[in-house]
Amino acid sequence: MKSRIHPLYLFIFLTIPFVAWGKLQIWPTFDDWTTLSAPNFDTDWGRYIFSNGSFWRPFDALFGFFYAHQNPQLFPTVNHICILFGHLVNTYLVYQLCRELAFNRQSRAIATTFFYLSPCVWATVWACDSLNQTYSQLWGLWAVLVYLKMKSPLKYFLWFIFVFTAALAKENGLAWAIVPPILAFGFRRISRRTLRNHLLYGFSIALCYAVIRLSIPHYGPLNPDYQTFLLSRKVKEIAMLFINTCMTADLISLIHAPNRNLWIGGATLLLSLPFFYMVFIRQARLYATRPMLALLLSAFIVVFPNLLLSLSMMNAYAPLGMAALIVGYLINDNRHTRWITIAFSLYLLSALFIGAHTWYHSWKSGRLGQQLATEIIQKTRKPVEKAYFLIVEDDYPKLSSFCVIPSDALGWGWAVAHQNNYRWPETIKDTTIARTTDAAAIGRLTRKAFSQGYDCVWKIDHTHISVTLNHQR
Repeated sequence: MKSRIHPLYLFIFLTIPFVAWGKLQIWPTFDDWTTLSAPNFDTDWGRYIFSNGSFWRPFDALFGFFYAHQNPQLFPTVNHICILFGHLVNTYLVYQLCRELAFNRQSRAIATTFFYLSPCVWATVWACDSLNQTYSQLWGLWAVLVYLKMKSPLKYFLWFIFVFTAALAKENGLAWAIVPPILAFGFRRISRRTLRNHLLYGFSIALCYAVIRLSIPHYGPLNPDYQTFLLSRKVKEIAMLFINTCMTADLISLIHAPNRNLWIGGATLLLSLPFFYMVFIRQARLYATRPMLALLLSAFIVVFPNLLLSLSMMNAYAPLGMAALIVGYLINDNRHTRWITIAFSLYLLSALFIGAHTWYHSWKSGRLGQQLATEIIQKTRKPVEKAYFLIVEDDYPKLSSFCVIPSDALGWGWAVAHQNNYRWPETIKDTTIARTTDAAAIGRLTRKAFSQGYDCVWKIDHTHISVTLNHQR
């Protein structure tokens, strides 16, 4: 007799419509407006298809050109649909990997749901520019699944293609070139000799990518943030990654000063502690086992590029697939099924609240950008070709893409162009000025902008908008 579908899978299916509805309500903020996957009207397509600055992400660039040549108003809706679809496929791939690794019914269901709803996903799922993050994981997990399941030589070709595609989605996708054989060896699916040979093959995939990337044209300077390494910053980033991955804590309530509520933040953390204890503490004896060491090493390899460069809240998504398998493996050997169920129910309750709270602030930040863009359009009163944007320095705290300052919600003025279907303005230049800048200095900047052919000067001071028109044009 076939077993009934696990209730956690029903939970996933039932929440998908709500997640989809919520995602479609979120408006771009900050660098969502200038990401490669935002509408891009530049005719020099090579600058974006080839290596640009620190990135080579041609799939993102194709989305940008698609919007520009079809309908810019499809942004960010199409991004949202593709990101959510990719996350759901990733959730299914985690489930399939759990089956392939012979995890039991409960551990498969919890690992799959853990991946689907972990606090680590919200900076990716609620974002507008996370196509690269989502699909780098998708092709990577698929490469692992193909490697484990297939016996024919075709798997080597597919492994190459999937890893290369993961790297073209986002550079850290190249890490999946060596993860599959490490996992297979850890779970005793291949011998030590095969591991050595397949690691050499994986490194050859990475070398092939490097040769091609160095051979193609390169445009733009490298990101200076990727050339600095601050130990204190990395410790903070790793701590946030650990908290978000192994337990639940509403970081908006804990660390964002304007929304700080230690009662709520503490409650979300406390709700996850029983699950943390049952999985990561009670099962600590499994840490020295071969499968666990392989899983831990794989998780480290996948997140390592971000540890070197930048480990934002969105980057916490990168090792989440491996983290879900770690959870599944630890639960698979746990016989206290009833207590695990209770502990994970509390974890889910906390994760749901964090997801809803994060969504609210993401939605509020995007809505503020819409409102300010509408106000600028109303005060400008007529279409303009060139706009100069003065941004008064704002010390309002911000957190990821959830809680942003008003000028960031406007995306340096590009939210205004989007409201006008990118018909106007065609050119926007921005300058950030100190809060202490006096009216005389602002007047000089305005006159200078007018002398350079700008049709108007927009100024934002927190949420206060002022517009000065060039009446000589």
